[in-house]
Amino acid sequence: MLITRKIGKLIRGKTTPFQVVSASILGMLIGFTPGFAQAPGLILFWVLCLIILNANLFLAGIVALLGKLFLWITLPVAFSLGRFLLEGPTEGIFKTLVNAPITAYFGLEYYVVPGGQLLALIIGTAIGISLTKLLGSYRRKMMSMEQNSARMNQWSSKGWVKVLKFVFLGSGKGKKSYEELLSKKWGNPIRIPGVIAAVVIVALGYFGLKSLSDPFITAAIKGGLETANGATVDLKNAHLDIDEGRIEIDGLALADPENLDTNLFASDRIVADISSADILKKRFSVDSLVFENASSGLSRPTKGSHVGKRTDTKKESPIQLPDYKDLGRVLEDAPEWKERLAQVKKWLEALGGEGETTSLKESLASRIASLGYANVANKDLIEGSPTVFIRNLVATQVKTQYFDNATLNIEADNLSSHPSLVNSDPKIRITSSDDSLNATLALGAAAGRADNLVEVELKGLSVDEFASKLKSGGQAPIRGGSMNLAITGKLSSIDSDLKISPTFKGSTLSIGGSQVSADNLSIPLFLRGPIDNPSVKIDSKAMTNALADAGKKELLNKAAEKLGIDTSDTGDGDKLEDTAKKLLGGFLKKKKEEE
Repeated sequence: MLITRKIGKLIRGKTTPFQVVSASILGMLIGFTPGFAQAPGLILFWVLCLIILNANLFLAGIVALLGKLFLWITLPVAFSLGRFLLEGPTEGIFKTLVNAPITAYFGLEYYVVPGGQLLALIIGTAIGISLTKLLGSYRRKMMSMEQNSARMNQWSSKGWVKVLKFVFLGSGKGKKSYEELLSKKWGNPIRIPGVIAAVVIVALGYFGLKSLSDPFITAAIKGGLETANGATVDLKNAHLDIDEGRIEIDGLALADPENLDTNLFASDRIVADISSADILKKRFSVDSLVFENASSGLSRPTKGSHVGKRTDTKKESPIQLPDYKDLGRVLEDAPEWKERLAQVKKWLEALGGEGETTSLKESLASRIASLGYANVANKDLIEGSPTVFIRNLVATQVKTQYFDNATLNIEADNLSSHPSLVNSDPKIRITSSDDSLNATLALGAAAGRADNLVEVELKGLSVDEFASKLKSGGQAPIRGGSMNLAITGKLSSIDSDLKISPTFKGSTLSIGGSQVSADNLSIPLFLRGPIDNPSVKIDSKAMTNALADAGKKELLNKAAEKLGIDTSDTGDGDKLEDTAKKLLGGFLKKKKEEE
């Protein structure tokens, strides 16, 4: 009944054409704004305009819901219009707005925001004009009947008319005649109570910035992290203290998008020392970020869920290896690794710096597939300094499922949303407490200055655990001992070039049915191409030489043992020829003694 009365009041009340048109336009502009995560300032701005202008609030609400539906239907169109506005002749205007105080929070760097606002302006104006014409036509009809009292009384006396009039219009039509309503085009365009309310809201927002409520900050951080992570983010509380330049986050847990039963990352407490300078320009600078009691890959108490659009990474062709059909038939856990590599690719694309070997169209298509239309932004519009800049990040004693008896220490420098605007490249260092892992990642490509370079050293890996997953002739080609693994080279979402060098210690290799020592045996592999679907190459000459050397060494060692020659002082680097000479000399000497 309340809604029908609102509709009736809109039709037969004192609503002016200005109130109808302004409500239609503002409601559509609000509906076409993607969300608070992308454009918080723009939503607040249009709401304040709606409060201040004497627009019909009921109509604006209905149109806003309709606009939200139109936005999701026309997202590709809004995105294309946004590209024209942000990359075309109006680029300079939007660049100024994106980097200016206050308007930096309007989210105009997101393609769908300016494109959607242009669509909203067109559709909202069309709806407003159409409704104004319909309203005017109705009122003119009623004015004609009103002037013919006999006809009006006859029509109004009908029972069904009385029922509809009561449901939609209530009792009476008001003090003004339809002729008076038709004569009023504008009325007062400003709502005085609305002006007062807007001033109060702005004042509370300005003075309340220093004491932002924890629920508001918590919701904002949680929403942003879920959009970036693509899965559930648990967050107990977040507290911001502007005076102290400090933010504290408690109970953070990011569900793994590829395994919703585990956490990609979790921390009991995170403390960040921030700078409040240029905060009105949406610039957040963090001097120090410290994680307490962090973990990765551990089980969640409740299963998470996906957030936003996902891409199917299982349709890619498998990784090819020599002598095997595909990696999935070589390693039992290949699908899990493939999903991990797909997630790495997504992170690398989000960091940027991968567009040099792909066209802008291909890069945008990839980002749209990964993030969705609403979350793709033109980062080139940001100037001066990054929107987010973390000078130093420290996480000590991090627990992970991959290191049962050890913890990780993680340190990172110069992490930012726009690495090209920072003088130094981002860098991440990871070490384990038992010295089994030492990794360094320099993200030069993210800054557009160099390649993403990776150096990883893994020590003491179990050969039997690795070899048990190999399926070559029904038995593992190598067993026993340990393995050190070194990974170096360029890491990229599109053209990685990595060298993987395993070195075996105390292992035994099967060659042609014979068992030979593989101690210090090293066979380099090369991964090239997209990180989630690389080609794997083995240097056949190096492999042949290494295996041949392993076999020769074993034969030489057996011969030396039989001849009673001590070769322990030759060292690992002694050449096979030197050992052979000793063996030949020993053999001749033994022959002479026998004679």
